[in-house]
Amino acid sequence: MRKLIGLIVVLAVAYLAVKYCTDHYGNVIQLPGGLGGTQTETTEETDGGWFSPKKQTEKKTTSDKDVPQDIKDLERQLGIGNEDESTTSTTLPTTTTTTPATASSPLTFKGIPMKGSLSAFGSELVKAGFRNTGGGTYTGDFAGYSGCKVTPSGNNPVQEVRVDFPVISDWDSLEKSYDSLQASLTQKYGIEPVTSKNNNLAIYNLPNGTITLDADVKNQSSWHVILKYSNLANSASSGSIVRNPIDDL
Repeated sequence: MRKLIGLIVVLAVAYLAVKYCTDHYGNVIQLPGGLGGTQTETTEETDGGWFSPKKQTEKKTTSDKDVPQDIKDLERQLGIGNEDESTTSTTLPTTTTTTPATASSPLTFKGIPMKGSLSAFGSELVKAGFRNTGGGTYTGDFAGYSGCKVTPSGNNPVQEVRVDFPVISDWDSLEKSYDSLQASLTQKYGIEPVTSKNNNLAIYNLPNGTITLDADVKNQSSWHVILKYSNLANSASSGSIVRNPIDDL
């Protein structure tokens, strides 16, 4: 009889203890590592179309119930869970953009103002390391790529400079090269390009001209990226290097 009474007392104490914990801490007690945590997932989305710029989006999930203060204290002591917002600092990456241009100043190519005669501009290209290959074209390194063909056109002033990047044999490499150049242009000039989902053009409209990024895919044996710098007078028609390659753009 005494054993039965003792067993009833133990069961009653256990029931009261469980009820107390449920009333004060909720129906679910989470283990350390999942207490009060807020998870953040990063997913990639694309707009569709040719060489669509990739966007980073965040999805956040939060717990259904607030975590009791004593559990938060335990998390803090163990170094898990949410950090105190007042003591958390976030360092954002800085981007370098060019000094805003004006309509009266010409575009620059590799730091060379697009002005004057073709011969004078060509002489500046040679000083910058390009080789005169005849027929008004120059070959050299540009934006981290070797063997680029540069063709200036127009005279007094130079109205356009076209860059034909090296031929690429596969689609993935072409897309990667295109996306990399577009990201660098966006970072340097601090504006988003005008793009179209139906073609592979990215157009940067600047106060003193237009920069157009394109990809020639008419012939698979000669796929390559094309970059055009057009001065204001001609902009209506456009729709291993030690130095930082972005300085060329």
